[in-house]
Amino acid sequence: MRKVFFVNSILVLAGIATQYYLAAVGVFSHSEDGFTPHGNNGRMILPILFILLIVFAAVSRAGKRIVWLSVLMLGLLIIQTLIFILTGLIFGIGPETVNPPIASVLTVSLHAVNPLIMIGVGLVIARHARRRAFPSVPETPSRADAAAVDVTH
Repeated sequence: MRKVFFVNSILVLAGIATQYYLAAVGVFSHSEDGFTPHGNNGRMILPILFILLIVFAAVSRAGKRIVWLSVLMLGLLIIQTLIFILTGLIFGIGPETVNPPIASVLTVSLHAVNPLIMIGVGLVIARHARRRAFPSVPETPSRADAAAVDVTH
């Protein structure tokens, strides 16, 4: 189960990277449907991966800290959508708004910053998962360590 947790943690990071790519596709496509893959991935694929991350962290006994960091990842994903909803409610704007106030642009731009936090947390989880899935073989002492220990000769 630890290896499954590790693979899932890598898939989560790959999913976030894919979201950035799909956002760029949306920006540069200049069509109304350009952001559809980005939205679909963010609303269907990523939530599944993030929920599985929590489940696998718990089942693989990764520890309370890693389980809670996995829950944090899902919370950050929810915040991604809330950024749009709250910005629209606070500033009274929507996707069809032609000249939004600069404050709303700065607020909604947090949608691009939040995934950077996700990547940081995801890397912590993935490193932990890798260490648990593939424990390192005990290192043999170096010559300097052996010489320091063997003082009798």
